[in-house]
Amino acid sequence: MSNSVIAPSILAADFARLADSAAAVEGSADWLHVDVMDYHFVPNLTIGLPVVQSLRKATTLPFDCHLMIADPARWAPQYAEAGAYNVTFHAEAATDPAAIAKDLRAAGSRAGLAIDRDTPVEGYLDLLPHFDLLLIMTIKAGFGGQAFIPELLDKVRAARRHVDTGHLELRIEVDGGVAEDTIAACAEAGADTFVAGTAVFGAEDPAAAVRRLRALASG
Repeated sequence: MSNSVIAPSILAADFARLADSAAAVEGSADWLHVDVMDYHFVPNLTIGLPVVQSLRKATTLPFDCHLMIADPARWAPQYAEAGAYNVTFHAEAATDPAAIAKDLRAAGSRAGLAIDRDTPVEGYLDLLPHFDLLLIMTIKAGFGGQAFIPELLDKVRAARRHVDTGHLELRIEVDGGVAEDTIAACAEAGADTFVAGTAVFGAEDPAAAVRRLRALASG
C-alpha cells in the first residue's frame, strides 16, 4: 500500500483528444483520474457515463472515477459497470455512504469516499473500513487549476493516523493543486495516491512529468 500511485486528471487534458491524452501517459501513470461533474453538486459540467464508456475502450489504464455529482447512489454503480477500477463519490452528496460502497464493490469496482475542502474528515473516519480509498480535496471541488491549500493536509494527517492505528487497507488520495512543488508535502502528510492535472497534461512531455512527480513523492 505504500507505493505511490500517480493518477493524471483528464480534466486538464484536451477534451477533443482524450484518447491521445490517455495514450501519452500510458506506461508511466498508474491510474487515469476521470472527473465527472454534473452542474448540480458542483457548479461545473464535464463528462459523463457515455464518454467514460467510450474512453474505456481506448486505454488499458485503470480508471479512477471521481464523481462530483448529486445522487451518487443512483449513478455510481453504473461507472463500476462501465469498467472503472475505482469509483469515488462525495460524502456531502450521500445519505448512506457505506451502502453505496457496498453497491460499488458488488458492481465490480473499488469504492472511494471524497471529502471536500470545507468538510471535516473526523465524522467519516469510522466509515473507512467500508472503503478502499479516501480522497481528500486540497482545493474546493469543481474546478481545475486552483491553487493548493496546504492547511488541508491536516485532514490527510488525521486520516493517516486513523488508518495506521486501525491497520486499514486504504489508500489516501489528494486532489487539487498537486504539482512538483507540493507533492512531497502531500506524501509527508501521509498521502500515497496523487491526482495531478495541469502538472501532467500542461507539461510538454506528460509521461516525463508523471515520472518526476513519482520521484518527488517517493522522497
